[in-house]
Amino acid sequence: MPRRMKLNLLLVFFFCAILRVSAQTIVEPLETEVALAGEIREVHGYGPPGYGENKKIDARITYWVLELPTLVNSLCTPEKPEWQSVDCKATKRLRLFFPISPADNGLERKAKALMGHKAVLTGILHRQDTLGQITPIYMNVTELKPVQSSQNH
Repeated sequence: MPRRMKLNLLLVFFFCAILRVSAQTIVEPLETEVALAGEIREVHGYGPPGYGENKKIDARITYWVLELPTLVNSLCTPEKPEWQSVDCKATKRLRLFFPISPADNGLERKAKALMGHKAVLTGILHRQDTLGQITPIYMNVTELKPVQSSQNH
């Protein structure tokens, strides 16, 4: 395992241990690769045109998420100061985007195999720009690994 990945895993587990004690929100950097541990799930929701505003006409969609044990946030500048609580809110649920190129390393296939299980996902975090990204923060996944059973407890 590359040294950088070992360091990322160590940091993830260190943060998880701290969070269990303090229950504070972790602030992660944007545009920098990070590793986060949580449960991989598929979630059903509403898509275009209104992403849940009109459930009778909005398309039903299914999307991948990482459910985190604690809130995560990123540095954020709201469009207007009074929108801070909406534009810059923390979340425990990250929408996941997998590469669609031929060199995707089978990440979505791995996610299907790990659905409902804990895993460590590495990727780049982004703040939501459009309704289509669904969650306040989303991740472009570059790697995922199952959490070893001894680390689940």
